[in-house]
Amino acid sequence: MIASLRLLAVALGVGIGSLTATVLALVFWALLALIGFEDAPLAGLAAAVVVGFGAAGYSAGRLAPHTHRFHGSVAGLGLSGLVLIIARLGGSPAPLTQVLLLFVLGIVIGGAAGIVGGRRS
Repeated sequence: MIASLRLLAVALGVGIGSLTATVLALVFWALLALIGFEDAPLAGLAAAVVVGFGAAGYSAGRLAPHTHRFHGSVAGLGLSGLVLIIARLGGSPAPLTQVLLLFVLGIVIGGAAGIVGGRRS
């Protein structure tokens, strides 16, 4: 499976997913702050990262010529790693259980979105 991995599709998926998560985090933060939600920045970021996993997996699955779910899962895992690195550099303690949950969410959501992205009409 690793030999058939298209790194360009995965890299573009991670890039598109991170850009989507960044823009949506700002939008969600503003909307939640407008309605008076107490932890608007954290809630907006969490929701945006989940949507970013889907965008990464969809775009990687769409760009891959085969094994769409695999490419989507690897892109979701890559975005999870990027989120973990940014969180650790920002001073987050990042307990092991939360890191594993983040990786599982990235793999599962990215893989499911990769299947959807890989469907050709």
